Amino acid sequence: MSSMEYIPGDKGFRVTVRMYSDDLLIDLLSLYQLPQEYIADNTYKGPDDIFGKYINERIQVKINGVRYNAELIETEKREIETIMRFFIKYEGTVNNINISNTILTLIYMDQVNLFIYKDANNELAFRFTGDHSSENLKLVPTDITVK
Repeated sequence: MSSMEYIPGDKGFRVTVRMYSDDLLIDLLSLYQLPQEYIADNTYKGPDDIFGKYINERIQVKINGVRYNAELIETEKREIETIMRFFIKYEGTVNNINISNTILTLIYMDQVNLFIYKDANNELAFRFTGDHSSENLKLVPTDITVK
């Protein structure tokens, strides 16, 4: 499950991604050659910086037609779940957002990724699959310029 929420005081969007740790490792291995010492108990134990690269590969965000990369803020590596928190700096009017989410869709043909979007005027939920990996969010225009 993933979410994207505008945080006015921070002038940008908080993006949170929650994944089963073993599934995350499988998807990481499909993209990158990881040193064996980074893998233990079917989970990724290496440096966290790979998560930023991974998420920007698997979740692509376009705001008003411009692609933005998410910056890794923190991770929580739990026994069965990994939580990754990111930030996208943005200030201005949001007319449209396009989200592409391909997490695990090349691994599991029946994969469904839930994505929740929230700002001052909108709260939307979407399902992404292998056959439907991109969504144009129909938004009530929101001016998120800090005044």
